[in-house]
Amino acid sequence: MSAATVSGTVERKNQIGPSASLRMTANQQNAPITCYNSSLRAFWEKICRKLFGRQQKLWLPRKMPGLGKGYFTNAEGFVKEADRGEHREKMMRLRLHSMVAVLAALLLLPALAGSQQAPAAPAQQKPAAAPKEGQQQSVPQGKNLKVEPVMSGPYPVMSQAALQRGRQLFEMFSHVQTGELWAALSAHLRDASDKQAARSKKGSGKEVFAEINKKLRDEMGPETEMIEENMVPYLFAPDTIYSRLSTFGKTRAPVITTIIFNQRGEIDDFPPPRPMHTIAEGRYAGYEDTAKLNLPFQGEWLVYQGGRNAFESVYSTADDQRYAMDFVFLKDGKLFSGPGVMTGKVEDYYCFGQPILAPADGTVVKAIGTFDDNPPAKPAGDPPDGNVIVISHGNGEASVFNHLKQHSLKVKLDDKVKQGDVIAECGNSGAGPIPHVHYRFQRSAGVPLPAQFVNYIADGKPVESGEVKRGQMVKNGPAATAAAPSTPAPSTAAPAKTPAPAKTPAPASK
Repeated sequence: MSAATVSGTVERKNQIGPSASLRMTANQQNAPITCYNSSLRAFWEKICRKLFGRQQKLWLPRKMPGLGKGYFTNAEGFVKEADRGEHREKMMRLRLHSMVAVLAALLLLPALAGSQQAPAAPAQQKPAAAPKEGQQQSVPQGKNLKVEPVMSGPYPVMSQAALQRGRQLFEMFSHVQTGELWAALSAHLRDASDKQAARSKKGSGKEVFAEINKKLRDEMGPETEMIEENMVPYLFAPDTIYSRLSTFGKTRAPVITTIIFNQRGEIDDFPPPRPMHTIAEGRYAGYEDTAKLNLPFQGEWLVYQGGRNAFESVYSTADDQRYAMDFVFLKDGKLFSGPGVMTGKVEDYYCFGQPILAPADGTVVKAIGTFDDNPPAKPAGDPPDGNVIVISHGNGEASVFNHLKQHSLKVKLDDKVKQGDVIAECGNSGAGPIPHVHYRFQRSAGVPLPAQFVNYIADGKPVESGEVKRGQMVKNGPAATAAAPSTPAPSTAAPAKTPAPAKTPAPASK
């Protein structure tokens, strides 16, 4: 794809410019390998010594599995890799999608086989035709590994049945039901685990898996409380991501566990659980906006990233993206038609081309709309923000929209907009992994602010004023809808509702 130029694009100087953005990779729906303190390092080294001895080397992937071969490293090397992850987090653009290893040994072998990374389509090949419901089609995930998207089954994406299956798989892990959990792994994970175990000469993949699971349970203790849970669709295949925040008997910090499974209920990926640490939110944690924002879309959308902690949002640890949100549009609980990323068609994603609305009155102070829209999971070398609109609402507050569809901008520099005006269309320009609405509320100087939306509905319940959270289905309330200009609402079958998550204490202002 040729890089689009920005010739002819105007931008107001000394106004809001794009902030220094995190570099995005295709596995962005989960946090990168960072958040690693000294006690966890000691814990990891202890596990390694118990299982394999101090000098024994382990297989750990240099990259996310599926993008290339792993390399041999010892516990010290893994700790160094975790330290480098802190620097990578600042260099990567984490926009959707998505883990630190507190318990990395748990699924060491399956994790090597399963990949969160989106597969790259073979060069100079036409995208394969989407299979019909019930059929399967292989998605390349590295040289020798193929994952088959499951197009139907007893656990439809984002359904109540999928929620129950996610809970069931977690209980298998929590109660050390290794036989049942091994049987629940998809075939490609079991095969890859067996091959890795054979190379280590430690027995079968199932035997090593059972040993690791038992030792980790002894170190962690049982789950003592489920604090919160949510589920979202996987970005690149018709899978469900079940996430759970829990406390365990022998861990100090709450632990985030994420399980990705297909519509047959088989585990396609089980990233290592990670601790959720307390995050200092900064001076604007208690900020109350004056703009009285509406949600920037019509119809009901899913909050894919949103919230104030690492369980709810990957942006919570990023100084320039804190409080940012990602919204996606679903049909029947799915992000796209067909098998997903393997078709290479951005138009298959239901978000693509959906109208984006001004959340409040204001003046356009930045408008760029000439960058190309990228295929799913293949961000271009264009500026990470892609096509951008920035609206100044006065009082030092502004709204920022990134990754807009090429040539879809309905406004230009200095235009006055009213709340609910259509300003652009949802796209996939810049570093976006898939089409989605990336929204950030900020000070004019670019400092992120928490956004309180007014008169909206979250998971079927009216909210007078509040902040959205990952996993919620949200839409504007009747008053906001009535006040908005007449634009066609997106047509959709009613998406499967996510359950209202367990309540968590409101984050304290720092």
